[in-house]
Amino acid sequence: MLCPVLPPSVAARSWQRPVDGPVLRLFAVGPDRFAAGQHRGVDLAAATGARVGAACGGRVSFAGRVPRGGLTVSVRCGRLVATYQHLGALGVGRNQIVVTGARIGTVGSARPRPHLHLGARDRATGAYVDPLALLGGAPRIVPPPLPLGRRRPPLGRAPEARRPLRTPAPARPARRPLPMPRAAPAALRPAPADAGRLPWAVWLGFVLFGLGLPVGGLVRVRERRRRAVAAVAQAAS
Repeated sequence: MLCPVLPPSVAARSWQRPVDGPVLRLFAVGPDRFAAGQHRGVDLAAATGARVGAACGGRVSFAGRVPRGGLTVSVRCGRLVATYQHLGALGVGRNQIVVTGARIGTVGSARPRPHLHLGARDRATGAYVDPLALLGGAPRIVPPPLPLGRRRPPLGRAPEARRPLRTPAPARPARRPLPMPRAAPAALRPAPADAGRLPWAVWLGFVLFGLGLPVGGLVRVRERRRRAVAAVAQAAS
């Protein structure tokens, strides 16, 4: 995984600029070429549809579309491999021989502004080389490099300000349920209005019972008299 960056002396001769535009983003690769936030090439500004010439002569090893790179062409130039990304159209095919300055394709509509990504790497070790060291010329515009491991913000956009964190509102205290009224003890309950009064049926029973006592006595007296008269009549006969 660790692969050092090759010095410019690996190139047998200087390359030619594929497009005539300023540098938008510099080459930035550390010891770990697969670490996040690195840039394995240079971005050269150019108008959409502008002609892209071969930076070096050689054989086309790849011509097609790749993820996050769009239309891409790779050319084997001796020990090195030149890669052109963000193309709008392809002008060569695989295994085709090209010379320096030959038409590779056209510049596409990459964001945030149209540009060509030019990369260079060693075929044997996979180490990446700074293409500007091979082109043999200073860039027109050199933006300040960012430290490795950090992502560069998109060009033309100001970094977004962080939104202030919202302070959560204090939680409201839970409302306690109102106490239910308790029933008063039986000793403290008020007596109903008709307490102490006997129902009319009880009073009627008392009256009938009182009337039944003398009536029963009269019946027994009469019965005794009837029996005595019957006994006297039987004796006389």
